Amino acid sequence: MSAATHAHDAMKLTTSADGAVERPTPQQSTRQRFVAVLPTLAVICTLAGLGVWGHFTHWSLPKFSALFGGSAPDATEWCKAHNVPEAECIECNPQLVKRGPDYGWCKVHGVAQCPFEHPEVAELASAPVVSSDTLARAEQALALRPRPENDRRCTLHTHRIQFASNEALEKAGVDINVVRQRALVEAVVANGEVVYDETRMAHLSTRVPGTVWRVDRQVGDRVKAGDVLALIDAAEVGRLKSEFLQAIAQYRLRQTNYERLAPLAADGSIPGRQAREANSAFQEGQIRLLGAQQALVNLGLAVEYHELAELPTDEIARRIQFLGLPDSMSSEFATHSTTSNLLLPIVAPLDGVVVQREPVPGEVVATTTVLFTVADIDRLWLILNVRQEDAAYVKLGQAVKFQPDDRENAAALEGNVAWISTAADDETRTVKVRVDLPNPGLSMRVNTFGTGRIILRNEPAAIVVPSEAVHRDGACSIVFVRDRNYLQPQSPKFFHVRTVRVGVQDGGDTEIIAGLLPGEVIASKNSVVLEAQLLKSKLGAGCGCCAPGHE
Repeated sequence: MSAATHAHDAMKLTTSADGAVERPTPQQSTRQRFVAVLPTLAVICTLAGLGVWGHFTHWSLPKFSALFGGSAPDATEWCKAHNVPEAECIECNPQLVKRGPDYGWCKVHGVAQCPFEHPEVAELASAPVVSSDTLARAEQALALRPRPENDRRCTLHTHRIQFASNEALEKAGVDINVVRQRALVEAVVANGEVVYDETRMAHLSTRVPGTVWRVDRQVGDRVKAGDVLALIDAAEVGRLKSEFLQAIAQYRLRQTNYERLAPLAADGSIPGRQAREANSAFQEGQIRLLGAQQALVNLGLAVEYHELAELPTDEIARRIQFLGLPDSMSSEFATHSTTSNLLLPIVAPLDGVVVQREPVPGEVVATTTVLFTVADIDRLWLILNVRQEDAAYVKLGQAVKFQPDDRENAAALEGNVAWISTAADDETRTVKVRVDLPNPGLSMRVNTFGTGRIILRNEPAAIVVPSEAVHRDGACSIVFVRDRNYLQPQSPKFFHVRTVRVGVQDGGDTEIIAGLLPGEVIASKNSVVLEAQLLKSKLGAGCGCCAPGHE
């Protein structure tokens, strides 16, 4: 029976031999209660002792040898700050892998431990030779436009990120890549629109009021300079032709009269006054003829009276009747002498395409009405809207590549900067840049939108790395470079932290202006794992191996 049962029985009321009930004394009651709670107190004391023991032992089990006094080896001690065995940690035990010379800050390229100035810092099998072309490329890139700078007080390059093994690196999902060279284009990117070249475009109107007699060309027709687009029936044309015929007839009469009287006045047969009056009349007729000729030229009807001076009157009238019309139309209108004498042709002034046509036969038109628009579409204009901060780098003559929105997979069209606006747009605050854009195959359409790239620098051999390999930590751009002895069996597996000067991004690559050399191996995919370890080291997570005075 349990103690509790005995206590319970002891507390039961007893009966004497004479039948009277006997109750326990006070001393007996206290002893019985103590016996009842004794098991509970024992459990509480046991738990309290376990808690004190766990606190002072950090809740860790004792080593195998401490428990059993055997000779089993200790578990490996790990460096908590660097996640490698303490005995192999190169950061806590610098004598394992000694650091190279500290060359300090490079003022020319803005990086620490500059491999351009000190090629021996490159993690390559042998120290490379930095060519003059490589130095010139870096100089040009830095001079072209401002680049992200590194703080010269940054000390990240003094850190090294170590892994316990190559398998640990693979298990972390970190992939590597090789620093390479490839062609790269740095450009100012701007949206733009294709429009007609205004210097190769004509808006045609009639030069005198009239009625549309015939329309010969439609929208989309290809025309050459001199082709007749339409004919305007205008009374003013007939009147000016008549004045020209009268002026040429009067001119010929007065010329003949003067030529007859001049010899007679010379030998005294007639008074000299008559010859002078004849000469004055002749000159007056010549002036009137020139005026009539100029009136026709102003209508676009070119004529030279010197070519008509020796022709018979009827031949002169025939030529004036069909003035400005091609020979094919002259024969067609031979039977419509009255009408043809009033016709004014609307003529294409350049080779191109009819892009607008308004008149219809029988319509009355004025000189202010635009009847046709003819444009040369062999060459167009591209108007780019460049941001003000980018406009400073745009220069006349720079090459431009334009990719229309509707032809993303087609080859880009190429042109050159021909004009840069001297003012920014009031609403968009952008600067307009005009590009002369050839239109091979006449496939480009006006009012097409797209993206233009104004080429600032075309580098055939830029040093590039995957963009995911570059990290901006504080005031430094860094890349993790694999140690040159990484693949040797007994060599520690670690990466150097290298400060770099970044340039332009192109696709998935980032240009490295300075800080790396081709052929070096870097951490790329999931390199954020190394960045996290670097951040942990910067925050000062310590371990026994890194305690002050520990070597």
